[in-house]
Amino acid sequence: MNAAPGQFGRIALRGGLLTGFSQGIKIAIQFLSVVILARLLMPEDFGLVASVAPIVAFVGLFQNLGLQQAVIQRREISQRQLNQVFWVSGAVGLCCTAIVSALAPAIALFYDDARMTGITLASGAPLFLFSFAALPLALMNRRLQFGQLALNDVMAALAGLIATIAAAYAGMGYWSLVIGPAVSAVVTLAAAWRTARWTPGKPELRIDREILSFGANLTGFNLVNFFARNLDNLLIAKFSGATQLGYYDRAYKLMLFPLQNITQPLSRLMIPILSRIQDDKKRFRDIYMETNWLLAAVTAPGIAALTMTAGEVIGILFGERWLPVAAIFAWLGIASLTQPISATTGWIFICQGRTGTMFRWGVYSSVTTVAAFAIGIGWGAVGVAAAYAISGYVLRIPVLAALLHRVGPVSAWDFLAPQLLFVASALAAWACYLALPQSWLAWNIVAIAIALVLNYGIALVLMLLLPNSRQALLAALNRISAAIH
Repeated sequence: MNAAPGQFGRIALRGGLLTGFSQGIKIAIQFLSVVILARLLMPEDFGLVASVAPIVAFVGLFQNLGLQQAVIQRREISQRQLNQVFWVSGAVGLCCTAIVSALAPAIALFYDDARMTGITLASGAPLFLFSFAALPLALMNRRLQFGQLALNDVMAALAGLIATIAAAYAGMGYWSLVIGPAVSAVVTLAAAWRTARWTPGKPELRIDREILSFGANLTGFNLVNFFARNLDNLLIAKFSGATQLGYYDRAYKLMLFPLQNITQPLSRLMIPILSRIQDDKKRFRDIYMETNWLLAAVTAPGIAALTMTAGEVIGILFGERWLPVAAIFAWLGIASLTQPISATTGWIFICQGRTGTMFRWGVYSSVTTVAAFAIGIGWGAVGVAAAYAISGYVLRIPVLAALLHRVGPVSAWDFLAPQLLFVASALAAWACYLALPQSWLAWNIVAIAIALVLNYGIALVLMLLLPNSRQALLAALNRISAAIH
């Protein structure tokens, strides 16, 4: 992390291009997984594994106690502190795996399905593997080894996809959805240790108090946020059944997982860079805003187009038997229009060491999300998706804007402006789409193509009209052109 200030722009651009390329491949892999597995497996298979996944992942939130981000964020960190982080993470990961194993009979009893015992036991194994990969991955991120991180990600995702499809084709049913993640975890662990070239010392389970406090607040945020984001699966599984959850799970995977495959790796790029310039508030804000404008420009029009043509998209990808997914997919699309930008606000809190504030925001966000789920479950999976979307616009986005304004250096308007522009763009594109002759939209693929052209075209026009977005767009084009030449 010894790059000179003037090098950060080039590092960010190179890292962004590498990350973008790898994420494009991962999104394609995820897309293939969703489409192929929908034809090899039954909705119940997805529902069974999705019923267990939130519980396993909730326990997994403790597997490194936020220490991975602490390693990345700190200006200086000693070999002894790294050794402490490694052994504490490993010990916690082992405990998490043991807890999941102990919970397996209770989970099967809760769902009244004996199959859940084996699914839970198998799903807990990757927790142990990932806990020992946490420190090597953090070191690679801290050293800005974005190319190697990108390569490792692609290798793990591809190995998991191949294993899952092979198992599903062999007739293993829901077990194939457990085997794939386990294979990915093994590949991630092996690749991380091969690249990081770091050797642990004598086991030590004590840790620096400042690092622990940073990680504890971040873990607290992740816990409350995760509980809110996964309660929908539990409620649908309990009150609407595995088939309804299978529909919801496919809609969620198709809409929100690709977004996570963009924002999460982008966080890996931006957090170490913004952490190094956290005291230069103007520069911090400029880099953050330029990144946000470009992120929204790439994702929001595409989300809007898929939302407008939800029925056509589901019909092409999954087939007629999956059409109940369309309404769920559309509501999740409405919710997703603002999510790429909202997801990046964590960079502001983490890079400035404000994880305490981040935790308090997480509590409020989770409470409002849980309340929305409780209201929406009366209308099944569609009601849950609709309640989540509506509550986001009414209860969470305005409050987060006010909180960011207090924390700085990003203002409430900085946060809201991209979202307002792309929501307006989506509404304008939708109005144009509805005004088109129905004969133009008779073919599903043509309807989707028209929706994409309308959304990206109108969004581009609006971006060029607004000074801030126009500057961000031109600055990015100049940097890319300079890097090429």
